[in-house]
Amino acid sequence: MSTPHALVLPWPMVGHIVPMMHLSHFLADNGFKITFVNTEDSHNRIASAGSLAERFHMVSIPDGLGPEESRFDPRVFDAIEYNMPSQLENLIQKINGEGKEKITSLIADVGMGWALEIAERLGLRPVIFCPVSATFLATFLSIPKLRKTGVIDENGSVNKERFKLAPTATYTNETSFVWNFTQNSETQQRMFRYFDNNVQSVLKAQFIVCNSFQDFELPIFTDFPNIIPIGPHPFGKATNATGHFWSNDPTCIDWLDQQPVNSVVYVAFGSIAILDQNQLEEFAFALESTQMRFLWIIRPNQTMGKHHNFFKQFQESINERGKGKIVNWCNQEKVLAHPSIACFVSHCGWNSAMDGVKNGVPFLCLPFFADQLAIRDHLCNEVKVGLSLLRNENGVVTREEIKSKLVDLLQSEEIKVRAGRMKELAQISISPGGSSFQNSYSLVEALKKLDDVIG
Repeated sequence: MSTPHALVLPWPMVGHIVPMMHLSHFLADNGFKITFVNTEDSHNRIASAGSLAERFHMVSIPDGLGPEESRFDPRVFDAIEYNMPSQLENLIQKINGEGKEKITSLIADVGMGWALEIAERLGLRPVIFCPVSATFLATFLSIPKLRKTGVIDENGSVNKERFKLAPTATYTNETSFVWNFTQNSETQQRMFRYFDNNVQSVLKAQFIVCNSFQDFELPIFTDFPNIIPIGPHPFGKATNATGHFWSNDPTCIDWLDQQPVNSVVYVAFGSIAILDQNQLEEFAFALESTQMRFLWIIRPNQTMGKHHNFFKQFQESINERGKGKIVNWCNQEKVLAHPSIACFVSHCGWNSAMDGVKNGVPFLCLPFFADQLAIRDHLCNEVKVGLSLLRNENGVVTREEIKSKLVDLLQSEEIKVRAGRMKELAQISISPGGSSFQNSYSLVEALKKLDDVIG
């Protein structure tokens, strides 16, 4: 039997690339050859950060945008859908035409559902991986039904204040729809059209897996049994920090090693969110006034406005105290697993949610857009492992609000207990005999048995 060979295709964003890297490392550990396909823009940024995975065949194809064009422009959806399918198909045919270790399965991000049409044509086993919540995935898969029942119209606009995805599901609202994060109708329609075009392709997948675990989103897995949880990834120790756009600062762990247990506030807002000068200063003053230790991740492109003089003074101030550290990027999985971490001030991206929950860390939540709003609601209102920061009438979270909620969070024994229990359930799920563990190895075995579908 030949070596099983999986082609892995993520959506070109850090929050999608990194969990698919984790899945790829897991598959490689279990005997798979991996061809990991990024867009040229993503590949170049990962290479510049020294974050390529040497054990994979890392390749790239163009996304249809110019090198200076923003990948956060809504035109990216049209560009990807128009340009990438032919590029991907040519790449697969080239690799398989070489005659050795032919690609046997295609694992596509849920945002790249069109790739399953290619898998079907070329005889590859189709797998969909969802790097965000199962709730988002269920909403996406429900688009045809939601249109039929009038919950959304042909442009994705929501017609009902509350609705259910399934008869036994809890009520949800428009925050479940990722395309509604903006008030720009053109952007909404472009995003919705892209998802609507892709949903039928996604439903052709032989396996639909997601980076979640059963006890964290139990109602969804009950109502949508075709969604298979295999998370939270990575299994075991977080040693494979590949796929990032910025270099990890290795001094973070050394600094955390010098701090007392449960003493550090970890602040990180992911790979996309932008802080203006006012919000940056409010967080800085709040963190300094608490006199608590903190580790704050501020990536190079995260801030806007003339903040340089202020930030220089702030940096000098925290250096004098010796209780704060600011870096551009870190290995978040290792940071959140560190015993010195007391809580996580987060934008509520799904990877951050899984990283924090897996390690039993309480959350202080500040979502910015898209599914982050629904994830905030789940963390704070459903599993109740965090508190939400509230913006004022100007859209700013004040220093008083940050300090007050931070104190409340750290003094709440109930939240600590629930966070600890959720950590236990997460660890059980990825341990031998756990649901995600079994699902992951079932996927491995199924793809290995089917590795002779080509040639």
